[in-house]
Amino acid sequence: MTAVSKERLMVSPELAALFGQAQHHDRAGRLDEAERLCRVILRRLPNETAVLHLLGVILCRTRRLVEGAEMLAGVVAAQPGNIPALRALGDAFHALGHLADSVIAYQRILFLRPGDADAHLRLGLSRQAMGQLPGAIAAFRMAAALDPGNADIRVTLGMALEAEGDKAAALSAYADAIRRDADNAPAFLGLGNVLADRGRAAEAMAAYARALHLAPDWPDALTNLGLALQADGQLDQALALHRRATQLAPDAANVHVNLGTALQLAGQGAAAVDSYRRAVALTPGDATCLSNLGQALAEQGQVSEALAVHGQAAALAPDNGVVRFNQALAWLLAGDDARGWPAYAWRWRGGVEDLADRGFAVPEWRGEDLTSRTLLVHAEQGLGDTLQFVRFLSRLPRDGRVVLEVQPPLLALLRASLAHGDLADVEVVARGRPLPAFDLHVPLMSLPAALGVRDAAGLAVPGPYLKADADHARAWRDQLVPDVLNIGLAWSGNPKHRADRLRSVPLADLAGPLAALGVALWPVQTDRRRGDEEVLSALGVTNVALNGFTDTAALLAGLDLVITVDTAVAHLAGALGRPVWLLLPYAPDWRWRLESQDTPWYRATRLFRQEHQGDWAPVIRRVVAALEARLHATGA
Repeated sequence: MTAVSKERLMVSPELAALFGQAQHHDRAGRLDEAERLCRVILRRLPNETAVLHLLGVILCRTRRLVEGAEMLAGVVAAQPGNIPALRALGDAFHALGHLADSVIAYQRILFLRPGDADAHLRLGLSRQAMGQLPGAIAAFRMAAALDPGNADIRVTLGMALEAEGDKAAALSAYADAIRRDADNAPAFLGLGNVLADRGRAAEAMAAYARALHLAPDWPDALTNLGLALQADGQLDQALALHRRATQLAPDAANVHVNLGTALQLAGQGAAAVDSYRRAVALTPGDATCLSNLGQALAEQGQVSEALAVHGQAAALAPDNGVVRFNQALAWLLAGDDARGWPAYAWRWRGGVEDLADRGFAVPEWRGEDLTSRTLLVHAEQGLGDTLQFVRFLSRLPRDGRVVLEVQPPLLALLRASLAHGDLADVEVVARGRPLPAFDLHVPLMSLPAALGVRDAAGLAVPGPYLKADADHARAWRDQLVPDVLNIGLAWSGNPKHRADRLRSVPLADLAGPLAALGVALWPVQTDRRRGDEEVLSALGVTNVALNGFTDTAALLAGLDLVITVDTAVAHLAGALGRPVWLLLPYAPDWRWRLESQDTPWYRATRLFRQEHQGDWAPVIRRVVAALEARLHATGA
């Protein structure tokens, strides 16, 4: 709250002394005593504006805003040119949420004193609170021009520009603030936020680190640097920062949410649930906090409570795309296809990571007749998703033309695989290349909803729906080891995948026990981690070089079994109809549902699930035992 002017009472020395004491108590923070003396004076001089002004400010500082604003309004009525009183009145109106009135007060100051930088700043803050960003930015720019040495004004301007979406101008404003004050922690925090949004991760982390150096106990700097480290894969360091932030700001819901997210990624799901519960307790009406809690509960297998929590979140924010999408995933995890597939369309309604509507001018296909029309079916997410969902092409109406757009790495495989049989007329094109004309479009993973899939039976296909090139497969088959089981092995997925730390298995832990059984292992993943080559060499595993998905499919076609984690290899082998043993983390992806050892997606796939989060050892022991049983049964 703005301080009052240092007025003196032109009355008796006794009252003047009392007023001086009241001002001294006010400056020292002894507001109760200052208020008492003001009221003593006003019993003698009830209309004394200087005293009314000071008392009005004290009332506002002690959160008696209505009474304080009324008193200050009386001062302004008596003295229309009293700028300190106008400033205090504007602040009171702003705190009360009477933003239009606060704007009027600040505009009155600027009428009297056009060069008042502080009034421009406060006018901007009120306009920003009213949602009038352009007007707020104009006021902040004027304040900055009038007070060229003030870094804080430029930070405020940067925040407003960031909110408006002008990241380049925000970046410039924060840099300008830093040039004026190299020790301004909020400027470095804002700079880090913009850099992170623009994908400049290393620079963002450096900016956050500088903000934290300047303000070591600032929860915002701690949690933002934690988020940046988390995105960079430095999860242990991120967790330490998030935990420190929750200690310093135990009543800030956002820091508990950020800790919960990091805990989920670290495989500490039960602790993540606790963090989200704390956030919900602090902000029970926040749909995002509830949605995060529901997601974490579902990952812990507490599906009934998760669905109830998602229902609460959806009721609070029925148009929030992330909230509704998380609810859809919970329905699908629970096997509620009738509700899950239609609701899965919420992934396009903003905020879902890495997904953006393509903005096609033609309508989305929802199951209607295709006679004399061309339908574009376009892949949208990962390579494994595409391999899994192309199964639905065979159920499309055959009375129109179908164009399938896929990721370039899958182009050759899918073109060759679909070239024969019922889907020979499907035109397969690569994403990023010019598209032929089309009348309707549908995202590939929207096909279950468009085709009316309502239960697990609607997901299944009678047999393999992809084929490897026969000549290529024969060439690989000739290289297999005779008279032993030839087993394909995939132990890790894309390291950039959000859940890769949870779904990948150390190669030595998996391959060592399998190799000891005398089987022939074939690495069927192209990405290798540091040390993988040495492990393969030590185990005597043939280190094959696979040239893309066409080559991988040809090798898989001849193998006796594929043992894999949840990655594209699982879908490719399943689509080819090969026997697959799929190793799943404790919190599986929604498509694998919960508890069962089989899946409607692939008839020949067997699921081996973690029983405790992060503990692969029992899973590997079960796989080894199952393989021993198979070897014993076949006499291999």
